[in-house]
Amino acid sequence: MSTPLATSAAPLSELEGPSTEWEELADRLHAPPFLRPGWIAAWWRAFGRGRLEIQSDRSEDGRLSALLPVVRERGVCASPTNWHSPEFGLLAESEVAARRLCASLLAERTRRVSLAFLPADQAEHLRAEAVAQGYRVIQRTLQRSPFVPIEGDWETYQRQLGKGFRDDLERTRRHLFARGRVSFEVSSGQGPDELLELLEQGFEVEASGWKGARGTAIRSRPLDRGFYTEVARWAAARGWLRLAFLRLDGRALAFDFCLEHAGVHYLIKTGYDPAYRELGPGKLLRVEMLARAFREGLRSYELLGACEPWKLRWTSATRPRELVQAFRPSALGLLDWSLFQHGRPLAKRIRDLARGRRRTDPAQEPFAPVREG
Repeated sequence: MSTPLATSAAPLSELEGPSTEWEELADRLHAPPFLRPGWIAAWWRAFGRGRLEIQSDRSEDGRLSALLPVVRERGVCASPTNWHSPEFGLLAESEVAARRLCASLLAERTRRVSLAFLPADQAEHLRAEAVAQGYRVIQRTLQRSPFVPIEGDWETYQRQLGKGFRDDLERTRRHLFARGRVSFEVSSGQGPDELLELLEQGFEVEASGWKGARGTAIRSRPLDRGFYTEVARWAAARGWLRLAFLRLDGRALAFDFCLEHAGVHYLIKTGYDPAYRELGPGKLLRVEMLARAFREGLRSYELLGACEPWKLRWTSATRPRELVQAFRPSALGLLDWSLFQHGRPLAKRIRDLARGRRRTDPAQEPFAPVREG
């Protein structure tokens, strides 16, 4: 039977510590970092609002078999995610446990359930259960995240990139090495002083280009900076952090903020100094990191995020990240569904009908949109 494991705001003691049931379940499933309590705790401290709940399902012997963190605010049950979340999903030891947890969540008859960045199979489980319980459902693909399967050897992979791209990489490499001493380094940030120094260098590189100009760089907002710093400390303590640099005469030209766990490399953030654009520091750092993935015998190199053209130069393989929104079968649920499905004009007409009155002039009675939780 599915029961709440914990309801937490702050402090987040239920989410932290290596001995928690959540962490033990994640370890049994070899779960990615983004589904673990440390990541969710860091995200919640930086971006959370409303009430954080941990929904769970237990087997007959009382063992935790499935778990899903959700945020409740203003009648909406949502995933603790935003565009800093590479992926999300529930942890489940079996498909049966996953379906039970979805069924239990929907049985609460929340006005709207909105879970984002789900893998395709979990999105289908949630959609099917929602339809079975009478909910209206909207499902769409938020992004298709590129990844490189680490199969075969490095030389074979390089040949797959195409001769033109390989020649371009070789020319770029020659030009860079002609400018001075080139070094490539990957640090796990084990020492606290070293970690903060490397993060400062990396954040500076990441903000030196268009991200800094547009205010989307990590260091542009204190909440973002605090989030990634906390994630770095958490991951470093577990040996999962990878901070990669390409340097020219000691100067950092390109930077990767990555996590690596259970044979999978996750590229979280990357950037390069645009003053050295003609030397291709971003491309050359990617070559080094991919070559390292093959040397280390990893299973996958996850570029994460959307299908940007520069990522698709390295691979054609992608993973869909889905958004599933389930709307309660009620007048208010119908209003919500119409807003998201058809836009504000139809939603307003349905709202007026639900209130049992004649439609008024929209200019005289502006529609207040429903805010996503």
